[in-house]
Amino acid sequence: MMNHTVNTNKLRKDIMNVLTRIDDVKKLKLIFQQAEEIEEMNIVEDEQSLNIEDGIVEVREGVTLDQLLKEQNYKPINYQEFKSLTDEIEWEHSLEELLENLD
Repeated sequence: MMNHTVNTNKLRKDIMNVLTRIDDVKKLKLIFQQAEEIEEMNIVEDEQSLNIEDGIVEVREGVTLDQLLKEQNYKPINYQEFKSLTDEIEWEHSLEELLENLD
């Protein structure tokens, strides 16, 4: 248990060191949102407790796309929503620079 605590504390310190070097508000907000999502997840701490059979799912025939979308709680996004999200992304390089690298 002590080893786990030491590793956890070191990892927290390393994360804090990285965070203190970030000045961009958008990046910090994104990190915060992701951290909240991770905190809400039910993460298995001991890999040995993982059971391969938990990953096996039944293969079903005759399932429609509408059934899959409903089961997966799919929520489509329209172009305006997509565009507003992409406008918030801070690109390191211009489109021209990225296209030049394709050659």
